[in-house]
Amino acid sequence: MKLWDWDKGWECTQTFNGKHSGYICQVMFNPKNTNSFVTALANHIVEVWDLDSPQCKYTLSGHWDRVNCLDFFTRDDQQYLITGSSDCSAKIWDMHNNVCIHTLHASMSPVMSVLFHPSLQFLLTGLEDGTVHLWSSTNFRLERIINAPVSEPGGIFTWIRNLFVNKPESGPVWGLACSVKSKGFVFGRGEMVAVVDIDNVNNQKELTNDSVAQLSVDMGPGDTTTQMIQGDCTLLEVHPSELHFTLQSTECLLDLTNHTYERVAFRLMQKMKKSEPFREEKENLFFSNLPIYGFIPPRSTCTLVVTKKEQTHPPEDTNLDLLLQSSISGDKFIVPFKYESECVDLFEELKETGNMVHEVTLKVVLDPQGEVTHEIISATKKVDKLGFGGRLVSIDTHPTETWIVTCKFFGEVFIWDLVAQEQKKPLYSFEVKEEYGSGTVKFLKFIARKQWFLAGTNEGFIHVVSYGTETVQEIMSFRASSTYVTSMAIHPTQPYVLSSARDSPIKLWDWDKGWECTRTFEDEQSGTIRQIAFNPVDTNCFASASDDQTVKVWSIDSPKSNYTLFGHLAQVNCLDFFTRGDQQHLISGSDDLTVRIWDLEKSACIYTISALMAPILSVLCLPNRPYLIIGLKDGTLHLFSSANFRLERIIDFGCRNVCSVVLMGSVRVAIVQEGAVSIIDIDNEKPAGIISEVRADVVDAVKLDVASEAQLEAPHIFQEPKEDRPDAQNAVSVTRNLNSTEASDV
Repeated sequence: MKLWDWDKGWECTQTFNGKHSGYICQVMFNPKNTNSFVTALANHIVEVWDLDSPQCKYTLSGHWDRVNCLDFFTRDDQQYLITGSSDCSAKIWDMHNNVCIHTLHASMSPVMSVLFHPSLQFLLTGLEDGTVHLWSSTNFRLERIINAPVSEPGGIFTWIRNLFVNKPESGPVWGLACSVKSKGFVFGRGEMVAVVDIDNVNNQKELTNDSVAQLSVDMGPGDTTTQMIQGDCTLLEVHPSELHFTLQSTECLLDLTNHTYERVAFRLMQKMKKSEPFREEKENLFFSNLPIYGFIPPRSTCTLVVTKKEQTHPPEDTNLDLLLQSSISGDKFIVPFKYESECVDLFEELKETGNMVHEVTLKVVLDPQGEVTHEIISATKKVDKLGFGGRLVSIDTHPTETWIVTCKFFGEVFIWDLVAQEQKKPLYSFEVKEEYGSGTVKFLKFIARKQWFLAGTNEGFIHVVSYGTETVQEIMSFRASSTYVTSMAIHPTQPYVLSSARDSPIKLWDWDKGWECTRTFEDEQSGTIRQIAFNPVDTNCFASASDDQTVKVWSIDSPKSNYTLFGHLAQVNCLDFFTRGDQQHLISGSDDLTVRIWDLEKSACIYTISALMAPILSVLCLPNRPYLIIGLKDGTLHLFSSANFRLERIIDFGCRNVCSVVLMGSVRVAIVQEGAVSIIDIDNEKPAGIISEVRADVVDAVKLDVASEAQLEAPHIFQEPKEDRPDAQNAVSVTRNLNSTEASDV
């Protein structure tokens, strides 16, 4: 930084030397101590300086991502600083004690601009999602959210006088400003500018079931319109309002859509009779996974899986209605619930502080002969019955057949056909044997063109197994490392396999040369390699994700990496390549709760998906569909658009840890969680529904009656959703799969 004096002919009178790396996002003078100023840095910190010293006076640390903006304000004669960050929070700093006294968490989007409004005593935060949040500067409570549309400037004298038309323009709120005596403020979003006039905002009525809070947006002389902040008596749109089960069906899908610009907490449970306040044991006789609780981000849909237990006779108690509670969570509980008690405590606290808790009753219909609601063809059984220890270790999917290969921890491998009429037995089974008994399998991979699969073990061996005949037999085994195998990747055309292991370098194996190790790549990443993947466009290239918070891009003809991608703040668990337009990109997921999008031509991060509430364990990009699929540790699956990186849908299968998401053909995806494998088909060519669910604990030998892979490619394989479906216009919805007989008829 440099200090310039215009009275001295714009002479540079001071050059300041920063202690930390990273570019400066904003610099601002202290209005009370004008000899002092502060800087917001991209390396997560704030620096405080004096004009007469070239060295930083002290730093303020607390954000874990880039600090984008800052502003000073005064409260009770005490000076404070507000900072906004890409970590989706704004922090309040006491400048006398140099400490953070409060964090504003109510947003699920990076904070791009902040402003203190002296006339209204409000703190304003402008977000990357295009909204402006108004906070009280006295108690730091969220007061209003504005998503005002803005119109394009028409000239220097007519820059904001067009009426609002159509839907709001999207884009980050890059700037906020106000005049000292004004009751309004100005914000810029993209190439647009809007003036917001707030009159008597402190006297507006609180939100009730019968009232709507509004903000007036002044567009110029005589031109005024209003933007509704929240105008419905319920927070969540629910579909369907009735859940239909038969005795045979065990699961139904329930869509909850959050149309607000705030995070909504929810809890779904069985409704109790007033005469029976204590009936927990009775409730659990019918539903196996209630209550379900969590958060729904702004402007998104969450799909819940409601599961009943298998029954041969109708229950005696037919009063099975469900109760859905929802409330704006504000800055409470910014992390996912670990236990139901935390959710109960949050709703009690919200009630005590005057927040409205909305309740909706959902009717459950048990019709032995009727049609189910959004049935998922499966049986919910614990895989403990087959000795999996409550979780799956690894799976892989066949690229052309409707097969998956699964493994138990202690050496047992099975290949299952998902369209077999008799699913009592797997197609193939094999037990991995090593010197001291059964091998502890850690990773599986098909090599379809050779009719092999590979099994990497805890002892560092890779076993090559042939399944092309009636019997399965091992044709080769070799030691790849002294520690357990963490990942393998198959070259699309060459006879090459990449392998990684804990605290071991990546190795390249050539099966045409008797599985000779033809290259060992330098151990440049200090942590364990979590995933490796070949580039499908440039097959001479591959990438690796590591515990050391980095992603590296390599070429198979060089032992050294081409370049390193820095940006994650915790271990990187997963990655995948995808093409956007004509440009190739890489997606990576990390324990820092973010997904980063990398431009491979520029070797730089071009976008960060931050609206996630748990570590990211798996990512997958569909080659023929515009979706990025992200699996989280909390068990939810997030679908983002690969075009604009907007969240399209959340799916909650009711299990923990989406350990891996694997492509199966062109539209089918297998999701591995603790104790279950789920199969979904994604087809964006359908006008109203692109996800059909075929969930199945296939490792428990459940009979599946689904369409073949060839039939899945047919243009009309799935039933259209009903015309009265509320979210029929949504980009993503969930529909019921046709059985194989219906598919054949099509």
